[in-house]
Amino acid sequence: MTAGLVWFHRWLGIATCLIFAAWFASGAILLFQPFPSLGKADAVAMAEPIAAGAVQVSPAQALALADKDATGLRLVQRAGAPAYLAQTAKSPIVIDAGTGARLGPIEAAQAESIVAAAGFRVARVDGPFAYDQWIVHNQFDPVRPFFRVNLRDGAGTQLYVSAVTGEIVQRTTFSERAWNWGGAVLHWVYITPLRSSFVAWDQTVWWLSFVAMLVAVAGTILGIVRTVAVKRAGRPGLSFFRLKWMRWHHLLGLFASVFVLGWILSGWLSMDHGRLFSRGQATPAEQARYAGIPLGRSVSGISASFAGTLPGAKTIGFVSIGGVPLLAVAGREGRAALFMTDGDPLDETARGRILRAALGAAWPDTSIGAPRVPSRSDLYVLAEGMPESAVQYRLGEGIWVYVDTATGGIVTVMNASRASYAWIYYALHTFNFPGLSDRPLLRKIVVLLPLLFGFLFSITGVVIGYQRLRKSMRRNHPIGATR
Repeated sequence: MTAGLVWFHRWLGIATCLIFAAWFASGAILLFQPFPSLGKADAVAMAEPIAAGAVQVSPAQALALADKDATGLRLVQRAGAPAYLAQTAKSPIVIDAGTGARLGPIEAAQAESIVAAAGFRVARVDGPFAYDQWIVHNQFDPVRPFFRVNLRDGAGTQLYVSAVTGEIVQRTTFSERAWNWGGAVLHWVYITPLRSSFVAWDQTVWWLSFVAMLVAVAGTILGIVRTVAVKRAGRPGLSFFRLKWMRWHHLLGLFASVFVLGWILSGWLSMDHGRLFSRGQATPAEQARYAGIPLGRSVSGISASFAGTLPGAKTIGFVSIGGVPLLAVAGREGRAALFMTDGDPLDETARGRILRAALGAAWPDTSIGAPRVPSRSDLYVLAEGMPESAVQYRLGEGIWVYVDTATGGIVTVMNASRASYAWIYYALHTFNFPGLSDRPLLRKIVVLLPLLFGFLFSITGVVIGYQRLRKSMRRNHPIGATR
């Protein structure tokens, strides 16, 4: 068995040693420079307010003109005019809120005007195109293609405008793009041709991480076996290797193996996507019971003049919670809040009553605890990227449901499986443990030290692999040999 592990670790280690080194180095960059993103509130803040007086089509009419089976409906200001966005299984269907006509994609000049209306100076507009390095994530799939708008500023800022919805959905700067080539792009294997297909990227990175984990497991076992053999032979030290790089690889591996194994395991689990653990989502049946009524029924009583009761609104979403039709409205600063369909704000008492009734309908015969506002440094909040407006409800034993009080949507269903995933993947991979998550500087130091050891350990593997390959090539093709 040991001979088999040696062969496996030697040759698979040669194939993966550079990958290990790249993961540790890029992980250190990611600690300081995350992948570029544009928060929802910031995106909405850039949008134009809805011209309420131009809305002549009711939400029910827009839904009928788009697709009665649409799963969502929003009203936005699109390229200078109000429009409904009806979300379907593929991409939104756009309905002119003034005429009821279906609208096609916007043009480059309109994308430029959208960015200019947000107060930016435009240098150049590129596109439309479906993919580039900074909009490769599948979350952007429903609103492709995009225009990339280059701004006249010192930061080299680029804004991405969806040609479908007319919304600004991504923002990058020159510094972010430069650092991310050695950070997130390398760490997550975010190569555009590969990442543009979620299935291909998911399978590739999952298997690559799995093989790397097996290499680390084999190396850890061999390192322990070799050290035990040294002690049994009564020899001094922890390693019998005489060659410098082999000795360093063995010794560093003994001390770095716990971190390397934990980090590779948790990195592999980042690609779980429901394979072993819960995805933390409500089932379609639970979502339907939570809503109480279908979308078409929830908008049936809203007239075309409703937008006039919400001055300054930049986006209006139509939702139902526990059978109560509501409006999720985001205003000038981009922050959303729930309103009644007559334009009155939903007060906290009424909101709490509606949410509890909806949760009781979604999970019947289950006790519902009092709402609790989680800390921003809470492990589950960080792991799921929850908004500040999220509140936690305990359902029976072992289930916590997080609800966004700004939109009424279910953020996460934190059952035992999902909670375990948060600890094994997120906490183990990012060191966002209680006590460190609210001390960012200390956490970065604690993460950087094992990353450094892991990188140095990987470099010894790179050197050993290079030496072994060179030796193998010389043996198979000696100098002066004839063909």
